[in-house]
Amino acid sequence: MAAVVEAKNITKAFGGVKAVDDVTVSVEAGEIHAVVGENGAGKSTLMRILSGIEFPDSGQVMVEGKEIENSAKDSIDAGISLVHQELSLVPEMTVAENIYLGGFPTSAGFTKRKEMKKFAQETLDEIGVQVDIDERISRLSVALRQFVEIARAIARKPKVLILDEPTASLTPAETDYLLSMLERLAKQGLAIIYISHRIPEVFRLCHNVTILRDGKLVYVSEIKKTTPQEVINQMVGRELKLDLESRRDAKPGDVVLSAVGIKAPGVNDVDLEVRAGEIVGLGGLVGAGRTELIRAIIGADNKTAGNVHITVDGKRQQITSYMSAMRNGVAYVPEERRVDGLAMTMSVTDNVYLPNRKDLAASGVINPAKAAKVAKELADRVGLRPPEIKREAGQYSGGNQQKIVIAKWLHKRPSFVVLDEPTRGVDVGAKAEIHRLVKELADQGTAVLVVSSDLPELLELSDVIHVVRDGKIMGTLDGAKADEKQVMGLAAGEKLVEA
Repeated sequence: MAAVVEAKNITKAFGGVKAVDDVTVSVEAGEIHAVVGENGAGKSTLMRILSGIEFPDSGQVMVEGKEIENSAKDSIDAGISLVHQELSLVPEMTVAENIYLGGFPTSAGFTKRKEMKKFAQETLDEIGVQVDIDERISRLSVALRQFVEIARAIARKPKVLILDEPTASLTPAETDYLLSMLERLAKQGLAIIYISHRIPEVFRLCHNVTILRDGKLVYVSEIKKTTPQEVINQMVGRELKLDLESRRDAKPGDVVLSAVGIKAPGVNDVDLEVRAGEIVGLGGLVGAGRTELIRAIIGADNKTAGNVHITVDGKRQQITSYMSAMRNGVAYVPEERRVDGLAMTMSVTDNVYLPNRKDLAASGVINPAKAAKVAKELADRVGLRPPEIKREAGQYSGGNQQKIVIAKWLHKRPSFVVLDEPTRGVDVGAKAEIHRLVKELADQGTAVLVVSSDLPELLELSDVIHVVRDGKIMGTLDGAKADEKQVMGLAAGEKLVEA
């Protein structure tokens, strides 16, 4: 069968570094084709070229045998639709307006709203999603926003649908629904290119897989002729096993964090302790109140009741605001790194400088040499690749961005570290490195609190697991003995039965 879309010998360089190096990929009608690789492997650049957002230095993009010009409009007109990892909806516009954004049906300069709403509803019906077309995007859950983004792509009647990490923010149930939707669309003849770091999803959904490494195509296979371990090894260029049986020998010390009677929007009277050298995990479903709890604890959001204290070197200090938390050795790695964790247009050095101004400046003036030295040391410590400290944070891949967020706190030698979804949207290699950093912090005596929707991650890292539901801790598990069934049972409201 002839390919619907083909990228032929695509090469693209940025600043002399080849992001994509002579890569060829083709996808047939009805095929779901995975493109995987570590962060920075060139996947997103290749997809941006396919969709006309970036221009290749050399090579061709063909749709049904016809070369398309290098522009987003030409790619859309040729039948290519891209759903970005970072959603691009307009929050204060309605579902219907977002689905037809840039293509409203008009008459005499006025939008034909009745026709627009009819078409939007038909598109949502086509993909099997129920949502009020008059609702504002800002009022929708993350999952519904993702489905509206897909509906906007489908409304263009594409021949090729490209999805970049579409399940990164979805619950397991929402992920199942999305994968079933994509299977239905493929059976209708749509060619789908699927980018994901979640290898089980790739093996459940896709027919073929292409692997990129350092911008080069290194492996192509039918899914049924390969294995998850082989795909991971090809991605990282070495054998990498994420062994959940290998656990650190935790030796918790004195209580560092003490939170008592915490109440806040979405949080209902929670007590929590974390000890020096201990990793405490917060499990539960998306929307259970985990993020709300940790933000109330560290003062990032207001609480309505309760007290929080940090004890370091025998000194007990009350946390009343985020600034007081920082002054007392609290480091926070937020869920939305691009919004809350980094200044995307600033360099690695400048991002490192922000929480370390007191140490890296004299009389309010930054010491460039000292800041650069510290940034380079931290970049090496977290395994930033490439370790270009003058490079803008936004030019790095997701996994490397997360390393920068972690790195900027390490110079302060924090006594208490809070990580919210620390490896969301990062590849298996970066995930292993971040896990190493988290364990290293705990081994050095740091108290660590981790929120994660990734159950294997939660079980690998945590010494103690508190499962949150409806803003309350529903049960506590020994991290060394817990399993996924116990965590999900508590998250779903089952009572904990002691063995």
